[in-house]
Amino acid sequence: MSDYLFLRQASVIGGSSFDCSEQWPFAFPLHKHDLYSELLLISEGSGKFSIDGTTYEAGPGTILLYHRGIWHEEMSVTHPFRARYLAFRGLQIQGLPPDYFLASKQTPIIRTLGNEEFSVLYHLVGDIANELKQKKFEYQNMTDHMFGIFLTRLGRHVYSTRNDGKSKKRPKEAVYFARRYMEEHYDQKITLTKLAALSFVNPYHLAHLFKDETGISPIQFLIQYRVEVAKRYLLTTDLSIQDIAEAIGYSSETSFQHLFRKLTGVTPGQFRLTGHVEIRDNLPNSNDH
Repeated sequence: MSDYLFLRQASVIGGSSFDCSEQWPFAFPLHKHDLYSELLLISEGSGKFSIDGTTYEAGPGTILLYHRGIWHEEMSVTHPFRARYLAFRGLQIQGLPPDYFLASKQTPIIRTLGNEEFSVLYHLVGDIANELKQKKFEYQNMTDHMFGIFLTRLGRHVYSTRNDGKSKKRPKEAVYFARRYMEEHYDQKITLTKLAALSFVNPYHLAHLFKDETGISPIQFLIQYRVEVAKRYLLTTDLSIQDIAEAIGYSSETSFQHLFRKLTGVTPGQFRLTGHVEIRDNLPNSNDH
């Protein structure tokens, strides 16, 4: 099972703002949408909302979720009533039906965001709605990215109890961190135990994850990467073989020479010579212009 909450991000298909009065209330009869889901953020006023047979009263700072296929009815009660709305599809959250942000057993009302966080989300929805209205170049890409931020912030609030509070790295994060560390510290002494400690996983687990992700062990990756760095030095500098060996973490030139030949089939000196010849031969000929 994936360790991520969002398996697929949603695409926004509609959005608007409502500024309603007693003469022109916010009112929609019983209905449902089978192709998409909706959400409503209330900033002022209050209303009564029937969602899947249950009636809720909701006021400022509330977010309501109308999942696709769910019957709902809406009516503002106190005015002015101001709210913002988005419709979306394509969302897939781990363990939930398509386009569901909350499980069916959860209340479709979110009230506990706090004024500051609600304000951030409310303005995000306003920006998304404006992009949809103006339809500027790449507006759909822009709105989908902004909505991804919106859902991630909301998901962090709603699903934060999934995190046990400990500092953990997801499997791929541990592999990426170990790889990046080797790419940046290849000149130092690196062991599997050290990489595992830095990545917050045990050595056996890291070795298993790393091989699944890259096809080789962490130490094999380190050796191959050191040789790639050595190739770069050989082709772009006049450093001696001994200096290059030390620069990539080997105190013994003999060990480096043996390792380099084993992986490339040639000695460092031969590689430097043939590499320079290939570079020279591949340069554009001025007579061709």
